[in-house]
Amino acid sequence: MDEKYQDLEIRNLPPARHWKKALGVGIVVMGLAIGTGELIMWPHLVAKFGLSILWGAFVGITFQYFINQEVARQTIATGESFFTYSAREFPYLAPLWLISAFLLYIWPGWATAIGTILNALLGFGNYIYWAWASLGLMLIFIFSGKIAYVVLERTLKIVVPTFFTLLVVISFLSLKQEHIIQALKGLFNFGFLPPDINIAVFLGATVFAGAGGLLNLCVSLWYRDKGIGMGHYAGKIANPITGKPEAVSATGYQFEINEENMANWKKWMRFIKIDQGVIFWFLGLTTLILLSANAYAILTPKGLVPEGLQVAVMQANIFGEYWGIWGYKLFLFMAFLMLFSVMWTVIDALTRIIVDILHVNSRTGPYQKYLHKISNVSIHYLYYVLITIFVLVSALLIPFKQPLVFLTISSVLGGFMMALYIPIILYLNNKVLPRELRPSWITNLILFLGFVFYTFFSFTLILKLF
Repeated sequence: MDEKYQDLEIRNLPPARHWKKALGVGIVVMGLAIGTGELIMWPHLVAKFGLSILWGAFVGITFQYFINQEVARQTIATGESFFTYSAREFPYLAPLWLISAFLLYIWPGWATAIGTILNALLGFGNYIYWAWASLGLMLIFIFSGKIAYVVLERTLKIVVPTFFTLLVVISFLSLKQEHIIQALKGLFNFGFLPPDINIAVFLGATVFAGAGGLLNLCVSLWYRDKGIGMGHYAGKIANPITGKPEAVSATGYQFEINEENMANWKKWMRFIKIDQGVIFWFLGLTTLILLSANAYAILTPKGLVPEGLQVAVMQANIFGEYWGIWGYKLFLFMAFLMLFSVMWTVIDALTRIIVDILHVNSRTGPYQKYLHKISNVSIHYLYYVLITIFVLVSALLIPFKQPLVFLTISSVLGGFMMALYIPIILYLNNKVLPRELRPSWITNLILFLGFVFYTFFSFTLILKLF
C-alpha cells in the first residue's frame, strides 16, 4: 500500500475556552462508564468477595483517566480522531479498529438490561417490549437535536447529575461509616485476589471500571465534535433533517510551535485534566464506591450473591423492605437512568468510530480505492443512517437474554484491545507528536504500567482457558 493519508494543514491553535463552556466530554464519558461494571459487575463481585477487591476498580479507572488524557492530547494537537491519527503510522490498524468496534459493541446487553429494569420498575409488560421502547426513546432523542454531539451532551448533563444525586440519597439511607471505611481500605489493597475469584469476570469488571475497551478512544471523536483544540476546524456531525450540515474534514491540522500557540496548548491541556480528572475520575470513582458499598451493606448481611441484573433488582427489593415502595422505585429509577446513559453513549460511540473510519478512508489513504463508492455520501447521512441500523440490529438481538454473558465477553475483549492500543498511544505521543507537546515521564510510566496490567490479565485468562 503506497497511498498515504493527506498531510496535516497548518493553522493556529485556537485560544482555550473558559472551562465552564468547554466542559462536557467528561460528563459524556462518565455517562458511558456508569452502569455496567459499576451497577452490575462490581456489586456482584463485592457481594461475593467483599470490599477488599475494590483496588481493581481504582486501578482500572485511574489507568483510563490517563488513557483519555493522552488520546485527547492527540486531538487537541491535530483535530483528528485516534483512529485516523494511528492509521497514519500503521495503516493496517484502520480495518482492525473497524472490525473490533463492531464485535465489541453490537451486543444489546444494555438494552436488555434496561428492559429488565423497567419491567421491574413498572410492574407490567415484558422486558423485550420495554427494551424496544428504550431504544425507540433513544432514537427520538437522537433525531430531536440539530447537532449529534450537542443533544447527547445536553441530555447527559441532566441524566448524570440526576442519578448521582439519587445515589447519594440512597447511600445516606443505607450506608454506615464502617462501610465507607472498608471501601476506602479496599481501594488500596493492591494485588489481593481471593483464590476462587473468576479471572475473566474480574478482568471484565476492571475494564468496565470506567469506559473500557475502544470506548476510551472515542474520547477523541467527542472532543473533536465539541471543537476542542484543533478540533475547532474539523466540523460537526449535524442532523440532515433538522440541522444545517457543514463540511467535516477528513484529515486534521497542525500548528507551529511558537509562544502564542504553546500558551494556548497549556490551557487546553489544563482543561482536559480538569474535565477528565474531576468529572470522569473523581465522580466516576465515587459512584463506583457508593454502588459497591451499597451492595455490600444490603446483600452481604443476608448472604445473597445475585447474578447479572438480579444484583440491581434484589437491592431494590431490599430497599423496598426498609423504605417501602418508594425506596424500591427510587433504586430502580436510578438504575434505569444509569443504563440508559450507557446504552446511548455506547451506540453513539460505535457509530462514530465506524463513521469516522469510513468517512476518512473513503477520501484519503490506502483504503480509498476500496471505499471510494461511499466518498460522495455525506458524513451526516452516514451517521444517522448507521445509528438507526445499529438500533434496529440491537432490537433484533434483544430476545437473546444473556446480559451478563454479553457484557463479560465485551469487557474481556476490551481488555485485550487495551493491552494492544496502550503501546500505540505511547509511540504516537512520544515519537510522532512534536517534542514540546509530548507527555511527562510520569504519564508515560503510568501508561506503561497499564499496558503491563492488561497484558498480564489477558495472558492469565488465556492460560486459564487452555
